Amino acid sequence: MKHSLLLCVCSAAIVLGVHAQAADWLMLQGTEPPSSEASDKTPKIFGFVQASYAKDFGDVQMRNGEHLSSFSLLGPNLSESSGFNIFRARLGVRGRADDDNLVNYFFLTEFGNNAITNPAGHRDAGTHLTDASVTLKHLPGAKLRVGIFKTPGSEEGLQSVFASPYIEFTTMTNQQLLERKVSHVGAAAPGGIIYTSTAVDEPAAAFRDMGAQLFDSFAIAPAWSLSYAYMRGNGSGLALRSSDVEKTDYGYLALQKSFEKGKGYYSESMKFYLWAQEGNRRIFSSSEGEINAKRKRYGAGVSYYQEGLRFEAEYMRASGMIFTGAKDSDADPLKEEWQFQFAASEQNRADGAYVNLQYELVPKKFELFGRYDYLNRMTNAPLQERRFKTTTLGCSYRFKGPTRIDLNYLFKEATAPGNPNAQRILESMGDRIALQLTAVF
Repeated sequence: MKHSLLLCVCSAAIVLGVHAQAADWLMLQGTEPPSSEASDKTPKIFGFVQASYAKDFGDVQMRNGEHLSSFSLLGPNLSESSGFNIFRARLGVRGRADDDNLVNYFFLTEFGNNAITNPAGHRDAGTHLTDASVTLKHLPGAKLRVGIFKTPGSEEGLQSVFASPYIEFTTMTNQQLLERKVSHVGAAAPGGIIYTSTAVDEPAAAFRDMGAQLFDSFAIAPAWSLSYAYMRGNGSGLALRSSDVEKTDYGYLALQKSFEKGKGYYSESMKFYLWAQEGNRRIFSSSEGEINAKRKRYGAGVSYYQEGLRFEAEYMRASGMIFTGAKDSDADPLKEEWQFQFAASEQNRADGAYVNLQYELVPKKFELFGRYDYLNRMTNAPLQERRFKTTTLGCSYRFKGPTRIDLNYLFKEATAPGNPNAQRILESMGDRIALQLTAVF
């Protein structure tokens, strides 16, 4: 990707040569901190469970036995509008492999019911390996991480998923950053817009890829640090396969000021960051030839957390491989056979953003929060354009650390400014309420 920027950052990093103490997600997930005992190589077992209940108040519209949309159905199954779910259940191990803390490892598995293990109701074997990486810290200024792990990108995807009190991702993140994998091309729509319709047989990428990453974090002034990452990945997400066609570049740069309190999600700090992702996706391959599409994602954001007050804002853009929703392809009203649809051409675009505000009324115990997010999808094509707006209000009670219970209420709306027929379907969209217990160990 922007290799020149990476080289400049790396060069500056080697000159600085001093590691920052402020926490960031690159370092938290990719490295082990210094230990007071040189021989402390005991593996650290960790995990969390998120059990939830949700109810959607929208209308379920059907025609000739097929659902007209999935807006009012709960993921990942897309079959009911309310119910309980073990949304996530993850167990992992991490640690250091040597006395000098130069080799670190991180492994994580998923047992829950979500888009990794059960995409659109197509459940695979159940358990799925989500992370398996080794980090080498021998070269000053350029730590090397290899394996499957979270890619440098949006704060929503990069942060530990159990830490946030929001039960659902923002619309832009859910639709355009949480990648669903294409495995079978459908048909081309009028106007030169290529649409694909995929068989659901691979897990969502879950903001992860298999590859190699150079990264580090450095002190540049009192309390200020600079973090960078460059990753080269397969572009296949959690699927254990490789393709020369789908290779993807990921870049990340962050400037952070530490207020010297807290750790992880609760590190009191201020951060400004930029990120970019670019790669190809194979959408059709046969004896007659191959069709590939360019997938690009960019973003910039800011976060601030101090004395119980958290503010976050992020703007994101996307071109190519624009996710346009799930389609029920089974005419039996008692069954759903969901396929994912994409507008694959690079000319297709989307943009979105969110603003989040949280405040702890009782420090480390009771928190109120609110977030507004939007997604403008297919802005280049008036008939296909859709505009989504969601306001989420909620509260959270923490028992100890990140173990807590969260209540979210989502006010959802969507419009199709250039398509009255689509607008009638969008009017079935309703609000949603969700309650989730997060238990961390």
